[in-house]
Amino acid sequence: MKAILKRDFFSYFHTFTGWIFIAVFTALLSFMIGANNLMSLSSNLAGTLQVAEIICLVLVPILCMRSFAAEQRQKTDQLLFTSPVSIGQVVLGKFLAMTAVFAIPTAIVCIWPLIFRKFGSANYLKSYIAILGMLLFGMACIAICEFASSLTENTVIAAVLSYAFLFIGYLIPSMENLMGSSNFISKILECLNFFGRYEDFIGGTFSITALVYLLSVIALFLFLTTQVIQKRRWTVSKKTLSFSAFSGIGIAAVLAIAVVINLAASALPNSLQSVDLTSSKIYSLTDETKQYLATLDDDITIYVLAPKDDADSTLVKTLDRYQALSDHITVKYVDPAEDPTFIQKYTDDASNIYENSLVVESSQRSTIVNYSDIYEYSTDYTTYSQTVSGYDGEGQIDSAIAYVTSESMPTVYTLTGHNETSLSTTFTDSLKKLNVNVEDLDLMQNDSVPDDAAAVIVNAPATDLSSDDVAKLEAYAENGGDLVLVTNYEATGDMSGYQSLLNWYGVTLGQGVVLEGNNSNYYRYSAYLLPNVGSDTVTSGVTNGYVFAPFSQPLTEDDANGDGASDGTLGEGTTVTYTDLLTTSDQAYVHSSVESESDLAAASGDVMSTYIVGLKAVKTMEASGDASGEASGNASGDASGNASSSISSTAVIFSSEYIFHDTSNEMVSGSNLTLLTEAVSQSLEKTDHSSAVSVPVKELDDTSLTISSSTTGMIITMTAIVLPIILIGIGIAMWLSRRKK
Repeated sequence: MKAILKRDFFSYFHTFTGWIFIAVFTALLSFMIGANNLMSLSSNLAGTLQVAEIICLVLVPILCMRSFAAEQRQKTDQLLFTSPVSIGQVVLGKFLAMTAVFAIPTAIVCIWPLIFRKFGSANYLKSYIAILGMLLFGMACIAICEFASSLTENTVIAAVLSYAFLFIGYLIPSMENLMGSSNFISKILECLNFFGRYEDFIGGTFSITALVYLLSVIALFLFLTTQVIQKRRWTVSKKTLSFSAFSGIGIAAVLAIAVVINLAASALPNSLQSVDLTSSKIYSLTDETKQYLATLDDDITIYVLAPKDDADSTLVKTLDRYQALSDHITVKYVDPAEDPTFIQKYTDDASNIYENSLVVESSQRSTIVNYSDIYEYSTDYTTYSQTVSGYDGEGQIDSAIAYVTSESMPTVYTLTGHNETSLSTTFTDSLKKLNVNVEDLDLMQNDSVPDDAAAVIVNAPATDLSSDDVAKLEAYAENGGDLVLVTNYEATGDMSGYQSLLNWYGVTLGQGVVLEGNNSNYYRYSAYLLPNVGSDTVTSGVTNGYVFAPFSQPLTEDDANGDGASDGTLGEGTTVTYTDLLTTSDQAYVHSSVESESDLAAASGDVMSTYIVGLKAVKTMEASGDASGEASGNASGDASGNASSSISSTAVIFSSEYIFHDTSNEMVSGSNLTLLTEAVSQSLEKTDHSSAVSVPVKELDDTSLTISSSTTGMIITMTAIVLPIILIGIGIAMWLSRRKK
């Protein structure tokens, strides 16, 4: 077999076939990588390698058409069959020779992740597993084309048959979609869909089932090729067992073995069938979700508004993992074309419900997760184009399950009536993921803060709160209610009412704007603070270390001793514990007015110091038995009515009016949004409404490259033009050299 492998391998390079195959394959793939990755500044090589399907469909039949057809036409096959090796070894030797030729351009592709790493970052594991998938897919195509070549002695017919077999395989996914997903024919087509198995590798996972399937295809077609040659080689007397019968039994046995092996692979636990190779574990579920599903008692049905074969592949993998982790979850796929009225059972307005949206239903209620919310998009404001930047499937599904199984829904109220800054859709949607309602609260229309309030957000009021409004908020806090307070540097008039609410927590708001003298703590202008982030549950989600807090005001705590607790000025039996969340460097200073860039420079009289621009104040108060009972679970002590119990109220205070703006949030990749969601989360945990699991958006692996246009052009020219020309030149030189001999 080794001699056959060497003979066939070198024969490809004694003619133009091997050189042209490698040159064209390299040129086409390099050009696509240059266009999809280098020119688009994307390091996602795996996604680009999908084009290898088309390249293999076009080039592999040319590589393989002569493998047996030419041997038959030239009658040299008789020499092979009389050699001291079995027919199986002959077939395997030729297959390995063609695989070795195919492996050369595959090896060249292995250089690309190293190039990406030089100009940015690259997920090596994901990239090389995708390359391994391309090699296995190419080997499967080679085995099929070798079988086609064994059927005829005409190389042209062999090439046509190879193209036909591969093209039918390429069409099978489309045929599945036409046939639907719930009939016998579609299941047969799925068994023949080896193109789809390759896509498992390039999607960011190492699929055990896809690996077993492609190896099965290779082994099956090598066996079929062996059977075709044996049938042509031997003639058997009618008095003995017919060889056609022997061949049929052998083929049936091998098919049965292949089916059993693939069924065994598909029967593996979902966690073992594939390995998630993405850096943010897009296809895996977090430990928080696993723990939450372990406690799930209600039966949940998740309807996907798409046929399974047409559904978003990432979403399908996520839902498969939910089903595998909990017997209480059932996933069903609904084709809107077959049942156009299905969604109308759950909403009166289905005009904005997109395909691949989810309907999550329990015995209590249902909710819709729109497909547009499953992915996060970033906007390039130079071209006003949007690209997918994150995947939020797990977070949205967790929130929906918590919503349909919760006994009651708490509400986060945002105060209105004082020209407060409204929270954008980005911020309100993130709060809703915590399984709460978000509603406006006008205290002029309410005698008190509603009982279902999990927290009240006062977001940068531009005019002062009345004494009546302050009294209602303080009464809410005295019963254990929590507040998120944001101040407004541009507020007009006297703000003594809002100041008194801050004073209730022992916090004083200073006048003026905090400016930063340390260039590591601001962005472009000294008023655009990038403060130091303290350690607390509120800031635990700020993983990149940055929060953007422009035009902040100084905050002072009733903590002259610096021990983190108030100094007793808030009344007997009352204590306040402070945690500094956002602080400046010790080179910061305060200006009373900032209206232009000239107001930013430090003056000789400025006091350089560290200023607090974000803090958490936890006020603990003694409560009577009745007051404790009225706290409805918000009390930090014994809520059963004992006189010795206490009640705590938490205020998270930020002094930048722009901290909860979309623009500020985008500047630091979502860290400002995290501050708000974590502040509300701790209030939910203090109450009985902590069933929701908040899973952040998972960033996609499509990291950006930093590379100039000239360098991009040079690399594309070298890999897609110069290298292929060199390979063809070497082939011509070797061909001329052999002719002279």
